[in-house]
Amino acid sequence: MKPFPKKYKPQEAEADCRRRWADDEAFKWDPAQPAESDYVIDTPPPTVSGSLHVGHVYSYTQADIIARYFRMSGRNVLYPIGWDDNGLPTERLVEKVKKVRGGTMAREEFVDLCREVIPPYEQQFRDLFSRLALSVDWSREYQTISDESRQVSQMSFLDLYRKGLLERRLEPTLWDPADRTAIAQAEVEEKEREGKLNQIPFEIEGGGEPAVIATTRPELIGACGALIIHPEHPRAAELIGKRAITPLYNVPVPIVGDEAVDPEKGTGVVMCCTFGDVQDIAWWRAHKLPLRLVIDQAGKMKDSLPIGTDEWPSLDPESARATVDALAGLKAEKAKAAILEMLSERGLILKQDVTEQVVPVAERSGAPLEIIVTPQWFIRTLDFKDEILAKGREITWRPEYMRQRFESWVEGLKWDWAISRQRHFGVPLPVWYSKRPGEEGKIIVAEADELPVDPTADAPKGYAPDEVEPERDVMDTWATSSVSPQLVTRSINEDLALDYEAHKRLFPMALRPQAHDIIRTWAFYTIVKALHHEQDVPWRNIAISGWCLASDGSKMSKSKGNIIDPVKLLDEYGVDAVRYWTGTSRLGHDTVTSPNTLQQGKRLVTKLWNAVKLAHMALEQAEIDPVSPAADIASGAISHPLDQWLLGRLSETVAKATEAFETYEYAQALRATEDFFWRTYCDNYLEIVKRRTRFEGAPDDGQRSALHTLFHASDILIRLYAPFTPYVTDTLHELLHGSEDEAAPTVHARGSWPKADDQAEAGVFRDEGDAFVAILAAARKVKSELQVSMRAPVTTLTVSGAESGLEAVIGDTTEDLKAVTTAEAVAAGDAPADAPKAASPDERFTVALEMAPAEAAD
Repeated sequence: MKPFPKKYKPQEAEADCRRRWADDEAFKWDPAQPAESDYVIDTPPPTVSGSLHVGHVYSYTQADIIARYFRMSGRNVLYPIGWDDNGLPTERLVEKVKKVRGGTMAREEFVDLCREVIPPYEQQFRDLFSRLALSVDWSREYQTISDESRQVSQMSFLDLYRKGLLERRLEPTLWDPADRTAIAQAEVEEKEREGKLNQIPFEIEGGGEPAVIATTRPELIGACGALIIHPEHPRAAELIGKRAITPLYNVPVPIVGDEAVDPEKGTGVVMCCTFGDVQDIAWWRAHKLPLRLVIDQAGKMKDSLPIGTDEWPSLDPESARATVDALAGLKAEKAKAAILEMLSERGLILKQDVTEQVVPVAERSGAPLEIIVTPQWFIRTLDFKDEILAKGREITWRPEYMRQRFESWVEGLKWDWAISRQRHFGVPLPVWYSKRPGEEGKIIVAEADELPVDPTADAPKGYAPDEVEPERDVMDTWATSSVSPQLVTRSINEDLALDYEAHKRLFPMALRPQAHDIIRTWAFYTIVKALHHEQDVPWRNIAISGWCLASDGSKMSKSKGNIIDPVKLLDEYGVDAVRYWTGTSRLGHDTVTSPNTLQQGKRLVTKLWNAVKLAHMALEQAEIDPVSPAADIASGAISHPLDQWLLGRLSETVAKATEAFETYEYAQALRATEDFFWRTYCDNYLEIVKRRTRFEGAPDDGQRSALHTLFHASDILIRLYAPFTPYVTDTLHELLHGSEDEAAPTVHARGSWPKADDQAEAGVFRDEGDAFVAILAAARKVKSELQVSMRAPVTTLTVSGAESGLEAVIGDTTEDLKAVTTAEAVAAGDAPADAPKAASPDERFTVALEMAPAEAAD
């Protein structure tokens, strides 16, 4: 053993551990190990957006706790790390840092700025994750924009295109007018706001009572292609088949029946516009209505519309054009106010009610979405809902109830997955469009041996640059993140692979750790890709973490000013204490940043250090050669009943912790370890064993038994706590197992978890040991109520409830009871009536103390 320092210095220990782990490549996956021992983790690549927050500490530590356990349990863990360094958040960061607007710059110039800005921010993540003791294999680090990642992402595109699962379509698309890009359904959030429901009359061609519609979006009247009415509406027979005239635009539109209309909502008559919502798209397709777009890609009303043409007829084109001119260039909200004013001036607002409406907004920009028609690339998902659900059920969800969130999302899908984005910094779509005579517009997709390609800089095989038009859109960042397992295996499938042998070995992976808010994106998209590429699941287990909340239980946000700087948190409490806090929260559960729990973490580090120090001091007194609890009990080296009781209790704790970890209930494993460490070991055993750790010369059998027990208890407790508090445990492990001449292997090494076969038999001397502790607790209670020191001398300790004799209750431990209670004598039976008494916690015994006269007088 090494000499024990006087004081634990966390920062020095942390730096020393990180250096040793790096030098020893302690967490590197070993391809020489048998494949059946592999445990591969599909680690979340954090978005490089310029902001570290305590949520990174919370969720990534929970994943690392799991990784450390499975490594210690003997698995050959591959725990890679990557950075999601392209996408809208990254572009916004670059725009903020460089004070530019990407949309106003040449693409090449903006991409150069991105590559300049990103590295320092990635380094911030490396520094944080390294300090946090994430046991990742840094040799497996990747960036989603690197050449190799672009190659794998483009392989994915190529495979889906070849299979007919990916296609370019001119479709109504969810559009973010703030970022001016298409987005997918998973990037949509819903916000509630107060709106106005306006009842507006549409004249009926040929006369008759107007048809009254109710709408919250009057700015879309110009885009109206039909009025829709339920076939059982009271006016259905009268109106279906006729034409209505749109106010202000005077465009005749058909009135059609459709059972999808809710007759109880509004007036029971609705206008179908292109496009106000998803239902409009369904009606537009079902009734083959004209495409009339009045809002542009900037979310503004268009400057001109072809009203008055055969495709867009008007009974009063001049008046219609005047309306268009009055609204031209206005954002949708201002256009709504303007058109309501026009309608009001003409007496065309029959009623206006305040209503609560749910508005779809872009997750990133927060801008209200529009639906416009643009050419986009789509991965087919709507046709595969059943297959996606089936694959989701092949995966073990931890916790299980999170699977329902996934299934609800899949069942509610209304759009195929749009993967093309109108941005600068992303993985290019490997596509060109021919300009050759006779094949104009033909789609040309890169071959596998051409990847990675940038169509704006490269030409396809067999074509000159001036014979093609490059695709300028890039992939949605999720289109790359969805192949995060394949970025590690460097392969999509057997046909498109950089290292197919590695892919066969590592895919599907063992675990995906992620937060619950990206089930609809990252989990869903990765499952879709694995299904489409190989008819497989991407991983066997998915561990869903909760959110880290502010102390008042609210979600952290910059606007609320409740963001916690993770570096300051680590500085204040120490890494192990912060990791302890994260380990107390179960998977799937949101948790608050609790100063009490963080302080408890600091207290644990100190207590564990002092407990091992106490054992170390005892162990320095004599040479022992411990093997394992089971072996040392069998050989007689551990002979004392209370030592065997302690190790039996510890064996139960090891079993509980192991079972909990195997089912990903790491918080339960921590609770089991905590309960043993604080209550059984520190509060009781260390007090009980003290008299047998104070000796001169060679230890007797009882003392030697205590030394072996202290060694094994310290060693096993260090291992049980190691996944949660890696720094203090590895430091203590080195002090216990290392020497001045040779360092010990890290406690986090593969196979270092306590082995079941090495443990003491559970239940040995359980009754005697538990009775001993119950009697001791009662004796302490008496002294506490007398307000005397626990070391106050006792003349006689009498135990009622041990009618068969004290030895029958606590075995051959009477001398230990006398020592720990400072009693001259102990007895069973009835105590003097006036002696202070207290019942044991289990109420089996009543303990009376006859105090020595001097102490009783006090």
